[in-house]
Amino acid sequence: MAMTPRDTEPRTGPPTVPASAPAGHPRRWLILLVMSLCMFVATLDNTILTVALAPIQQALEATNGELQWVMDAYALTFAALLFTAGLLGDRFGRRWVLAAGLLVFLIASAFASWSADPAQLIMGRALMGLGAAVVPGCSMAVIIDAFVPEERPKAIALWSVATGVGIAAGPVVGGALLASFWWGSALLVNVPLALVAIVLIVWLVPQRRAEHPVPLDLPGMLLSILAVGSLVYGIIAGGEGGSWIAPGVAGPIAAGLVLLVVLILVERRSDNPSIDPELFRSARFTAGSGVLACSFFVAMGVGFILTFYLQQVRGNSPVEAGLLTLAYAVGTTVAGAKSSRLADRMGPSATVAVGMAAMGAGCLAVSGLGEHTPVWIVELTQVVFGAGFGLTLSPAMAVALAVVPDAKAGAGSAVVNTVRHLGSALGVAVLGAVLGVVYRDRFGDGGGLFSHTQQAAETNSLGSTLLRLAHLGSTGHDPQALAAAAAHAKDSFLAAMQTATWIGAGFCLMAALIALRWLPGRPSRSAGPHGRR
Repeated sequence: MAMTPRDTEPRTGPPTVPASAPAGHPRRWLILLVMSLCMFVATLDNTILTVALAPIQQALEATNGELQWVMDAYALTFAALLFTAGLLGDRFGRRWVLAAGLLVFLIASAFASWSADPAQLIMGRALMGLGAAVVPGCSMAVIIDAFVPEERPKAIALWSVATGVGIAAGPVVGGALLASFWWGSALLVNVPLALVAIVLIVWLVPQRRAEHPVPLDLPGMLLSILAVGSLVYGIIAGGEGGSWIAPGVAGPIAAGLVLLVVLILVERRSDNPSIDPELFRSARFTAGSGVLACSFFVAMGVGFILTFYLQQVRGNSPVEAGLLTLAYAVGTTVAGAKSSRLADRMGPSATVAVGMAAMGAGCLAVSGLGEHTPVWIVELTQVVFGAGFGLTLSPAMAVALAVVPDAKAGAGSAVVNTVRHLGSALGVAVLGAVLGVVYRDRFGDGGGLFSHTQQAAETNSLGSTLLRLAHLGSTGHDPQALAAAAAHAKDSFLAAMQTATWIGAGFCLMAALIALRWLPGRPSRSAGPHGRR
């Protein structure tokens, strides 16, 4: 998504100034506010449905695997289409591409909110991701155009805070809506938010596009979609079915890995690659992107698990579960707002390592939660986890983009955002699969209450098991046996949660080591932002 000094400017519309002007765009802070709103809306939908998963499971009779696809369909299309969306912004102008993408997002949200079955909901979520895919690359390119290099780290930090706040606020907003409305309200809320964002984009954002746009990389786009979709489909199918060697599981995983290799080979030979392989020659770019992927892998995967813990193990209502995640939102917001300043003082390496260590500590704390753990411990756990997440976002993003030439800013932003959203999709898929496999193994046949044929459908998740036990209770089964089976099911879930969160802690440790080894240390007085001279 190359940008040239000869980018065209319209003669009408919002006032613009050349990107190289010393003072930046005269409305740059308002533009940053609009771009942050766009990121908030786009990332809100990564987590807003987490508190609605239990009601969705009951209303649509969804399996655990279908619930994982409800979460991943959005992240997958979002990640797979980021490259293409950025190229479209370069070719047709970022103002109109942003507005058009958010319009698709708005319509798809309305469609998904009235879904009658899991398939419709998954389709709607995929279309939502398609529309929202324009936001990260185009919004970052708009920010880079509007701000001079000296102001960009601060602007990126504030933009990253909006990302973190959107992710953290999702369960809170969703829980508040579900207190008074049906589960679809958690998606219908996108309509007014997206509409406001569209109006502000048309009013404020300058229309910029490359004078000589690069042709779309259709092979790269198709390969990226097929590779990511096949890989994640195989992981989810393995977690739902429990057999990793079945053709329907091993085949898609192997195909996804092969397609990833083919994608790399094709992009290396392409004259206009969607994924610029040259960017990964920089250790800082690769490390910054990798740390972001790990942080989102853990945040989304553990968040997916926690919603079931709060509602199905502890018995909290959706609104109570949303309020209980408010501590996580506070931790993310406060730490995210301070992360850029801390990185200037301590260096990105130490700041990100501390953040990942805090996330790892949060994972270990989650692994020790029980059915009757005091609420203050649950809240403290989420504060620590959220603060760690907030500390990593801005410094890791700034380091990765600092080594990207301005001419490749759009491409660099698209790559970083794609990697982190791929981390989100894999986090839900992998940790969700681990949760399902361990739960089924520990629960077994529920003390003889479930036949072999029933186990596949009714013991694939804690929610399915509890629904079946409630049905058995209405047909005259022994209450003591049912109570014992319910307690065993919850204990099995807690054992599965422990295994999954220990894996999450391992990813946090790996990311902390990457940060210490390859991210820049404390900058000297003569160094620029984040150690860049």
